[in-house]
Amino acid sequence: MKEWATKEPLSYPVLIDTMHLVADLYGIVNVPAALWIDENDKIVRPADSTPASDMWRSFSGVDSSVHHDLLRRWVRNNELDMDADSVRSFQVLPTNEVQEARLHRRIAVALRLQGDESGALEHMDKAEQLAPHDWTIKRGNMPLRGVDPFGEKFMEFVGEWSAAGSPGFKLGTGREK
Repeated sequence: MKEWATKEPLSYPVLIDTMHLVADLYGIVNVPAALWIDENDKIVRPADSTPASDMWRSFSGVDSSVHHDLLRRWVRNNELDMDADSVRSFQVLPTNEVQEARLHRRIAVALRLQGDESGALEHMDKAEQLAPHDWTIKRGNMPLRGVDPFGEKFMEFVGEWSAAGSPGFKLGTGREK
């Protein structure tokens, strides 16, 4: 990620959240994702899968134009499609198991940075056992394990996740049924 963010000069800040703290705070379970925060620091639309284009539409089943149209209406006309109660109803609160899993993943990353690969693997395993369908954990661990996050293991995970009812983003803007 750092290579991409530093390849060309950018006119905006890029956050590289190796511990996934921002993702945890705002309920972001995979990328691309967005949540909308207004000028009063209020979340006016919860985390949702938001591809910039339809490049992955056949895989994700998400029509990017639906989200783009909603965003334009908010920016241009201050029109929101959700009230505060709706926003809260679509925010996914982590279970105790998921919170513990995220802690184990943070420990794994810290141990790996200190050179303790076996300790890191032990905590990655524990995290994945506690939250087997958490994209941030499972897919985030793949490159740390030397696994292609778009390869065969990823596709196996997607199949398991789908079979489990696709837990994660509840909103599903633009998702084809």
